[in-house]
Amino acid sequence: MSPLWLLALIPFLAGLALTAAFAVQVVTEALRRSTGTVIQATVTGHVASREATYAALHPVVSWTDADGTAHERALPDDATARTLPEGAPVRVRFDPARPDLASLDTDAHYRQAVTGVCLGMTLWVGTLIVVIWRIAYVLNDLRDHVSWRY
Repeated sequence: MSPLWLLALIPFLAGLALTAAFAVQVVTEALRRSTGTVIQATVTGHVASREATYAALHPVVSWTDADGTAHERALPDDATARTLPEGAPVRVRFDPARPDLASLDTDAHYRQAVTGVCLGMTLWVGTLIVVIWRIAYVLNDLRDHVSWRY
């Protein structure tokens, strides 16, 4: 086999890295869902930020927790968050110990993380299948051309 087969390491390692990174996000989202508190909040405005090459609006929401403490935070970007008008009621999931990590109570982040895990697994498993298939083909071809005499 030629040394070009070492190029198969690129999609294999990229797939492993994607799988690991998004698996951490899946676990984080699962923990946030199981330990977080859901509360009604109100959109009080939007904050513009520059993400990549486009400007994005992040909704600013305010809520009062069970202790009576008022919070107001700009939430992480979400596709549905950009279309929320001011004054709209939303559900926010947050940890009372760390309210700065609040986010909208949607499935978007979890679905994105699961999609990333699937993409990463497709890359590394697909690469592994192709390499094993090629090794089997080379061994079969070698067996046909080499006579084994004892």
